[in-house]
Amino acid sequence: MQTKTYFATSIPAALEVARKELGSDAMLVSSRPSPAEVRAFGKLEVTFAFDPKPENPPDGREGATGRLFAPVSKLPETAGTGRYSRSELDDLRQQIATLRSEIARPGHATTAGVRSFGEHFSAASAALAATTIDEPNPLAGRLCGGGLDPGTARDIAVAAARHPGEPGSALLRELISRIPVKGFAPLQPGERRTLAFIGPPGRGKTTTLVKVAVRHGLAKRVPVRIYSGGAHGVASQEQMARFAALLGVPFQAFESLESLHLALQGDASKGLVLIDTPGLSPAESAELDGMAAFFGRLPGIEKHLVLRADARTADMARAVARFAPVGPNYLLFTGLDEASAPGAMLDTLIRSGIPAVFAGIGQQIPDDLEEFDASRLAGEICGGNRLAAGAAA
Repeated sequence: MQTKTYFATSIPAALEVARKELGSDAMLVSSRPSPAEVRAFGKLEVTFAFDPKPENPPDGREGATGRLFAPVSKLPETAGTGRYSRSELDDLRQQIATLRSEIARPGHATTAGVRSFGEHFSAASAALAATTIDEPNPLAGRLCGGGLDPGTARDIAVAAARHPGEPGSALLRELISRIPVKGFAPLQPGERRTLAFIGPPGRGKTTTLVKVAVRHGLAKRVPVRIYSGGAHGVASQEQMARFAALLGVPFQAFESLESLHLALQGDASKGLVLIDTPGLSPAESAELDGMAAFFGRLPGIEKHLVLRADARTADMARAVARFAPVGPNYLLFTGLDEASAPGAMLDTLIRSGIPAVFAGIGQQIPDDLEEFDASRLAGEICGGNRLAAGAAA
């Protein structure tokens, strides 16, 4: 396999030419801003891997590093790729343009217009919260109705009964005290913080990473770098490369975690470093062992295990147990807008003892990302905002 690097005005433009010259199997490897001395050829340096065809050798000139280089800056930025439609790219560009204009405004508040946790639960949540499962302990029955495991519900109800005051408020206070939560501290000038997003496939790791990049990086004038490491699908790497290019942040993709480890060791940049890892299924035990070894050598990385809020308690518990060798520092739940009740999510937090920092409440970037609100979600289970207000008092 060989590599060829294009200087381009955009990643879609580079993809358009690469797939015409190198074939439809050309794989995006990395994307980064072009060095100043060659920026006239294009603002981005985009590298592809391909299997050469002797009967139709690719055009280009040999670079100093042994790679082939070709400028493609004359292509339109909205050139299609054969995998993503023009309308999808236009929609993504519009979202990013809106973000940039909002961030540039003086006094911009990234939380403006963000919906609260409570607004993302359907009427089914209220119905569950009002339901009392047939339990000897009525307080435990209320928690079971909200989706908590019966054993966890009874344990919390028994402890709440020892507290003075109105039973409902005591139950809410006890439940909130059991939910591990950690706030995200803003980065200080000159500080470097590295976050990695791990988990099963299809849980929203890539979208969540972009939300964090915008909300806690670009919106706060913090430098951002994005890395992708491991055996991602080609489409996944292309999607992340597009996001990085549209956000204007450096992005590098590595086929192995070992290569990513070397890159991180040599990266002395400050700011927010975000790592996108491949989703691992239960059958990929060897890949999971490799991921555990990778993070074991880099203990300073904050590892966020991404799970779906609308999954069953048993499915969440299996995922937490499977990724335990990787040592996740935090749980991150996506899809709160599709969950009928937060019981399974809170039960997983309580049983695992792993705190939550962020929660994804939709697909909009970056608005549909919030810091985890234990009080709000506990109130959903215990009977709504009336009990939450009583507990706060």
